[in-house]
Amino acid sequence: MFRRLTNALRRLWRRPTESSPPDRKELPGGTEPAVPPRRSRASVAEEPSPQARHGTSRPRRPAVRIVAQGSTSRANVRKTARRSLPALFYDLHDDFRAPGRWEPGDPRGLDDKVVGDVWMFTAGHPVAVDGPMRIPNEARMSPLDFSLAGAGLTPVVHPRVAAVFARLAPGDVQLLPVDIEGQREPYFLLVATRLIRCVDEAACVEAHRYGPGDGLPERVGQYRSVRGLRIDPTQVDRARVFRPWGWPVTLVVSEVVKEALEKEGVTGARFTPVTDTRH
Repeated sequence: MFRRLTNALRRLWRRPTESSPPDRKELPGGTEPAVPPRRSRASVAEEPSPQARHGTSRPRRPAVRIVAQGSTSRANVRKTARRSLPALFYDLHDDFRAPGRWEPGDPRGLDDKVVGDVWMFTAGHPVAVDGPMRIPNEARMSPLDFSLAGAGLTPVVHPRVAAVFARLAPGDVQLLPVDIEGQREPYFLLVATRLIRCVDEAACVEAHRYGPGDGLPERVGQYRSVRGLRIDPTQVDRARVFRPWGWPVTLVVSEVVKEALEKEGVTGARFTPVTDTRH
């Protein structure tokens, strides 16, 4: 009885179920059927795709760059706006409010005579000078970094200021060494060598020209007086320092030069905008 019960349990234990794998059959000779080896990822990657095996391939779609909606257009608008803004220029002149302001005279030669005429260094073209020059300083006051000297309003600058102009506008200026009484280091006369027709008469507050009846035939067409000077920046091209044709009493510098001088902490300089930004 006990033996029959044990045999029945053994047969029940060995019965295959629907979820159990079928019994492996042995081949003649007692060897088991060969089991295909597991494929590695490398071998799978080397196999051709189904489309390649059948001789057909679908063209690859080009990659599409997704950009946030509106971001590109806003960037383009900002770039266009920057390009459309006019270049800014300034009248660089003497700051009469500067404390400790000195009163430099016109440049003189070794013979103690004024070099050339008083407007020689502010006419807007290069100059040729024979021999060294000096600036009178009878009160022996310390000069500012930027000053307008004498009746000709000739710019006299400290070596730091001269270095800024030499770096940013080498083709627009001429720097002539000059000695100042009471100073050991040499200063420089700043000569703007470009004269540009750029006065925007319509944008100026007032602009009056010399006429044939004014008794100065060599000045006909030039400006007798200008108030609220404005220039047309489209006529300036790449110049960063220049004098306006017809009104060379004004020394005009670009915004790049202005910012560099302000960064240097230049004393004695004052800037007035001459670019019409109303449009």
